[in-house]
Order: sequence, then C-alpha cells, then structure tokens
Amino acid sequence: MSHHYDYLIAGGGLAGLTLAYAIAKTPALQDKKVLIIDREVKHRNDRTWSFWAAEPTMFDHIVHRTWKKINFISDTLNRQFELTRYRYATIRGIDFYQEVNQVLQRAANIAFLYGEITEIGQAGEQAYATVNGQRVTGNYLFDSLFRAELFNPYDAGYHYIRQHFKGYVIRTPQPFFDDSAITMFDFRTKQKDGVYFFYILPYDKNVALVEYTGFSRDLLPETEYDHELQNYLHNRLQLVDYEVEETEFAVIPMTDFRFESRKGRIIRIGVQGGMSKPSTGYAFIRIQRQVEKIIKSLQTSSTPFYNEAFRPQFRIYDAMLLNIMHREGWQIAHIFSAMFRRNPIERILRFLDEQTHLGEDLLIMASVPPLPFLESIYNLIFRRKPIKQIKKYRS
Repeated sequence: MSHHYDYLIAGGGLAGLTLAYAIAKTPALQDKKVLIIDREVKHRNDRTWSFWAAEPTMFDHIVHRTWKKINFISDTLNRQFELTRYRYATIRGIDFYQEVNQVLQRAANIAFLYGEITEIGQAGEQAYATVNGQRVTGNYLFDSLFRAELFNPYDAGYHYIRQHFKGYVIRTPQPFFDDSAITMFDFRTKQKDGVYFFYILPYDKNVALVEYTGFSRDLLPETEYDHELQNYLHNRLQLVDYEVEETEFAVIPMTDFRFESRKGRIIRIGVQGGMSKPSTGYAFIRIQRQVEKIIKSLQTSSTPFYNEAFRPQFRIYDAMLLNIMHREGWQIAHIFSAMFRRNPIERILRFLDEQTHLGEDLLIMASVPPLPFLESIYNLIFRRKPIKQIKKYRS
C-alpha cells in the first residue's frame, strides 16, 4: 500500500463516502489517488437519510421511497399538506453503502484503510493521518470525523444541543399505514427538558419507520426511548399487532458554533464542516451541495477550496431557535404549529432549506409567536449564555 495520496478522506460516513463517490464519477479526477480511512466496513442498515428536494440528486437511483404529502400533528393542528415542486425522499443506509462500495471497489485510484485514526495534522505542504501507528500523507485531507473536543460552544456563548432518536421499522400483518404521506412532526408527547416529537415514514401499507426524536442537551435513559415508542404505537396509533424488524439509534450535534471549515490543507466536511442544519439536524442535501462545490473547485483550480456562501440571516434564525430550545423547549411545538398553519408548505420547506428570499423570511417570522424570539434576540445581542435550567414544563 502506498503511503502518499492526492486526497485522504478521514471517515467513511455519508460525507466521506459521498465525496469519494463523486471523485470516482468525475472523469477529470480519475488520475487522483484517494485513500478512505474508516474504523470498519459499512455493511449494515444502521440509518436512513431523509430529505426534500426539487432537483435531482446524485443518489436518486437508490431512493427507497418518495412522498408528495406531509402530515403535521400537534395539540392545536392536524393537517396534511400536498407537495408540488418538492418531493420528500428517504435513502436506506444499506442501499447507500452497497451502491457506493460497488463503485469505489471498481475504481483503480481509490483505496481503503481500516483502523483507528489517532492523529490528524499538517507537516509542511502535506496533510497526514496516523492510523494503527502508521502515518499516511496526502496533498489534502478531508476530515468528516466529528470530534466534540475541537470546539467548546458553551465557553464561546454559542448553543449546543443534541438531536437524539430511536426508531423501529415495524411490520403489521394487515394494511395499516397511509403510505402516500409521511408524518414529519407529531408533537403529541411530553416535552420534558427540550423538544420531542414522533416521525413516521411509511414504506408501504404494512411497513413503516416510526421514530421518537428529542432535541435536548442530555440523552434519555435507554429504556425511555422504547417506552415512548411503545406507548405511541399502542395508545396514539392504536396499533397492537406488529413486529419490529429493525431498530436504529443516532445522536446528531446541533449548534450555531462557527466551525472552522479549513485549516491549511485539512478541509472539514459533513457535520464537522457545519453541514448539519443547526436548528433541524437535516444534513443530506447540504452535504451534496458541499461535495458539488469541492468537486467543481478540484476540476477548475486543482484545490478543494470554495466559497461557502452561507447567508448570514439564517445563522441568526438558527441561533434564535436554538436559544428557545435551551430556554423553553415546549414553545417549539407552538411555534411550528403557527408556522405550518399560516404558511404554504413549500414556503416552509424553502425556509428550512435556506432558499427563501427576505420577503418570504418576513412572512414566516410574522406568522409565529413573537415573544420567544424577542427574548432570543435580547439574549443574542447581550451574548448571554444559554439557560441550563428549563424555565417551564409542559405536557
């Protein structure tokens, strides 16, 4: 095995594998030697990635299901929305891994190295990674390994919470689900110390992914996720006869911390590069856009450096929502209920995707309760640290 490459990719998750896949698919980069470094081979259906999009993506051919209807449910609103321009889609982890690995294994310029990365750095004009006691070097290193020690948002006055969820893929003996619509939010659950809701992706009338999701600083005891899921299935959905075929659990960092996207010849991608939407956790489309920009830059300038072009107002919107989640997480259900009641669904999706213009932003802001946001603005202006104790508890 060679010890020097054009590009090192640290981490074989969504971001790292998407970048390697795009390199393999780009004729102008076929002569570039790439090493993907990961802890182990990805071969389990360990997660799903969902997104909404109006344009084709690189992975449309492996999409497991698409939907044109979205349900929103809370104590004050129960409504189904129809999509016109957008589609909501999901990709299963196993399908992604099989597609990507099949392409990468055939690519003569791409290699894999499995083991623990103990160090990443730069020496002179080369980046390097130490794996299993062995150093490998590259002209550039793409780092997708999220490491909390690289930032401390609390000391800097930023917000940091975690999106954590457990999901069951369940099968029913008789048709049960409306497989024409997803349930994006069902807020009919105790809000506890943050924001909590259920999420349903019906793959067909007998099979669905049902997730219990929380946005909070602390994770729940392991048994509580199962308790909430079983209670929801039995008491809310009135579903008793079912079989759990698969389970998934994940934790996604959500923060308005300003990630350092580049340090010399080390380029951070994926969540580590700030590609997870701070207030929602959605990352798939943002990662696709980041990879497209990197590939374009590699072709035109032979460097991976590109203009991030984040729109500053969305950083402020995210910070305000995170501040509310820290202080009074139960308010989010009321805020989202008002937003979904008073806006067309595709305006909301454009807003959450950071694709709206200022006039649409103002319409969104005018549709939600103002007081929680006014308090957030005060906190952000005076850089008050997030309140650790939740002020109120709402069932």
